[in-house]
Amino acid sequence: MEYQKKFSFIEEDHRRMYAAMVNFLDDQVGNITQKFRDLGMWNDTLMVLSSDNGGYVLAFDGNCFQNTPGDHGTTCFNGEAGANNYPLRGGKYTGFEGGVRSNSFVSGGYLPENVRGTRLEEILHITDWYATFCSLAGVDPVDHEAAKWGLPPIDSMNMWPLISGTNMTSPRDTILFDSNTLLHKNWKFMTGDQQGAGWTGPFYPNATTSERTPFDTTLHCDPACLFDIVADPTEHVDIAASQPSVVAELTVIMDEWRKTIWHRGTKPDDPLCKKTAIDHWGGFYGPWQELNQNGLITSEVEFSTSNIKADIII
Repeated sequence: MEYQKKFSFIEEDHRRMYAAMVNFLDDQVGNITQKFRDLGMWNDTLMVLSSDNGGYVLAFDGNCFQNTPGDHGTTCFNGEAGANNYPLRGGKYTGFEGGVRSNSFVSGGYLPENVRGTRLEEILHITDWYATFCSLAGVDPVDHEAAKWGLPPIDSMNMWPLISGTNMTSPRDTILFDSNTLLHKNWKFMTGDQQGAGWTGPFYPNATTSERTPFDTTLHCDPACLFDIVADPTEHVDIAASQPSVVAELTVIMDEWRKTIWHRGTKPDDPLCKKTAIDHWGGFYGPWQELNQNGLITSEVEFSTSNIKADIII
């Protein structure tokens, strides 16, 4: 409540909650960095703060996740309300830039002085932090155990040469956000019906009326939509009709990348998983099934200290 009181001048409860949470996070980052300095560790530290998606945009008069009339977002204590991605299109849960173009920063004494205070706009996926940290630690990022079971390789690239200024271009040029949304170089390629296709406004609430949000808008990409996100980062101009050769090229690339989508082969909403999360893992998701020597899920795990082992999957 202390942080919400600081923003009591914000009338909309969605936005007040959002601002309070961001301020709380900012204070905690400050506490952590100061402790590192007090302990003399800051000069050997590389700190990365990265968002994983754009903000979620909900109608001011909406009911958040509670299907009860009258709820206006304050029940969403996890921050699923109150965001504004202006001037970008869409938001969290969409493939538009408002949902996938996220901010991050790198700090700490380990960062070379010549790149401090600079800005990068190269392609980097959140999964790339894994290979980057492994490289800095001198650890092999390859998951050899997963390879032994026939699982796909990691999709992570070492970004330290880019971040440290050794290389000015990213080693990554492609991201498949989902089966219908592909980023390749300067192109955003979309197929099918794309939900949440509207734009937020410069002020909150996020649209011209409090009842409508970008999530009320659907873009029909039939057969495809194409945006040049370097020249048009707000994705206002679909140029698919004028770029047939690019559409053809990206169709082939998307088809190839779709083959890399891995499915667990288990029910996505297995009640056993939820029960185990509550009864055994204290409200957190953890292993509840195991693999046999052929890599197939065979049985429920009898939880004990002796049989929770490395070949259990989540």
